[in-house]
Amino acid sequence: MAITDTFDLYTDSGLTTAFTGTLTFTHLTSLSDNPQDGVLYLGSTNSARKLQANSDPGVDNITVTPTDNIDDWAGTTAYSLNDRVEPTTPNGYVYECTTAGTSSGSEPTWPTTGIGSSTVSDGTVVWTLLSARHEITEVKLATTSGGLSGATGGAALSLGNTINGGSGNAAEIHYRITNAVTNVADNTGYAAITLNINTVLETVL
Repeated sequence: MAITDTFDLYTDSGLTTAFTGTLTFTHLTSLSDNPQDGVLYLGSTNSARKLQANSDPGVDNITVTPTDNIDDWAGTTAYSLNDRVEPTTPNGYVYECTTAGTSSGSEPTWPTTGIGSSTVSDGTVVWTLLSARHEITEVKLATTSGGLSGATGGAALSLGNTINGGSGNAAEIHYRITNAVTNVADNTGYAAITLNINTVLETVL
């Protein structure tokens, strides 16, 4: 699904291969594979279109922001097998539903040791301590590869107030992932961090 009518994220500057929506990284527990860099392109193949922030088109910036994607625990809520949550007051860990059911009206005391084996009962749900949480500070964004070294982890990236259509005008979103989690967990299908674009408006040039 496109971000707007014609603007989307692409994996190449020629805007021929649309981004599928998920980046998956394999991290070594030794952290010896840090950092991992890449680039995405925000653009449109239609050179007669432009993209601007919906809040104040042509004035406010289009921004991309790293965002925690793990849901907070909620009381009296039905949870399915493999659902993942973090405590309402984050403690640096993620918990996986290993027995489906309905959570209690009050939050459980979450275990913080025994990754992969420690469990806690919560109403009819059982949660297992899955892993340490990936923090948004593990993600740096910049408009050039050279800008990544000076970027602030977890900070929003401004792409300017207008992106014109046409492959030559695509905005580059360079990212650097520096893993800080040393325990092993498979997050495939459960994005821990998302890149959120503010509400944008596509119009004719």
